[in-house]
Amino acid sequence: MKNREKVVIVTSVAAVIALILDAVMFVQHGQSLTSPMVWPRLVFFIILAAAVSGLAFLKMRFCGYATVLVNLYYAIASFAAFQMVSPRMSAYGLFIQAFSIVGILVGAAGVYYGAKQRADYTKDKIEKMKEQLKK
Repeated sequence: MKNREKVVIVTSVAAVIALILDAVMFVQHGQSLTSPMVWPRLVFFIILAAAVSGLAFLKMRFCGYATVLVNLYYAIASFAAFQMVSPRMSAYGLFIQAFSIVGILVGAAGVYYGAKQRADYTKDKIEKMKEQLKK
């Protein structure tokens, strides 16, 4: 599997986890999911995932940086859910904490694949420069 495919998969999974955790946190803190305060943030998660997926396939110069930043954002959103869940020791709280840990790990994997994506881009550019010098 190519790195860009891994980036798309990991980013999509991290986005879904962050989206679910954020929705749960909105409900836990008394916000209705139909509230106009909720949907812009949840849609923002989807837009970021779509942007990273598109950039990964375009192999643009800054796609690795975007992947790292977006996945870091998803990991932080998962960590926030880990911190804010209440009651922490109930079955619900433990499930949210475990799900948050999975989200943090998937976000960290996305950061890794983003860094690898950037390294691959730089390596390809160096190879192209070497080929041009040989001509």
